[in-house]
Amino acid sequence: MINFIKGILRDKDFDNVTVECGGVGFNIFVTNSCMASLPSVDEEVKIYTYMHVREDEMSLYGFVSPEEKKLFLQLISVSGVGSKTAIQILSAERMGEIVKSIVDEDVRVIAGCKGIGKKTAERIIVELKDKIKPFDYILPTDTMYKVVDNSYIDDAVTVLTSLGLSKADAEKKAKAVAESNDTAEQIIAKVLHNMGE
Repeated sequence: MINFIKGILRDKDFDNVTVECGGVGFNIFVTNSCMASLPSVDEEVKIYTYMHVREDEMSLYGFVSPEEKKLFLQLISVSGVGSKTAIQILSAERMGEIVKSIVDEDVRVIAGCKGIGKKTAERIIVELKDKIKPFDYILPTDTMYKVVDNSYIDDAVTVLTSLGLSKADAEKKAKAVAESNDTAEQIIAKVLHNMGE
């Protein structure tokens, strides 16, 4: 598997680019965010990649970051979601919005992507909501989520479930109140305070 390609950007088209590396020109289908981050033609570039291989096709898909590639891999793990569909989803919305919609079980965001129906959006959410950890997808420029230590969220959820909340409800409430530098105890206290109001 080709994890990334580093070389000279030779061409940019609507949804794909050509990168020359070792005398070979690699054609890579990229997300909108990856395209927007690219330098001018004939400059050096590094693109994280996934190679899709079938009997009749071998394609490279490119991403702006390891986090975006990881979300792509999560999406294509869903039954009925192929590489092209996953690229469409990643190109239609910011990564943080997609992750948030899955965690919050908000079908509208994904269903609103071109070519994605409500049933597919619901299947993505059902299959990924317990696998996705929002803080694994934070980029330095992404302000969709507050920066909180993931282990504190997990610890808070453990305590909250022992107090009778469902895991899904505990996660939702903990993530909603967590602020930067909060400890697990502070997150738990905020959740319990909100529940008592």
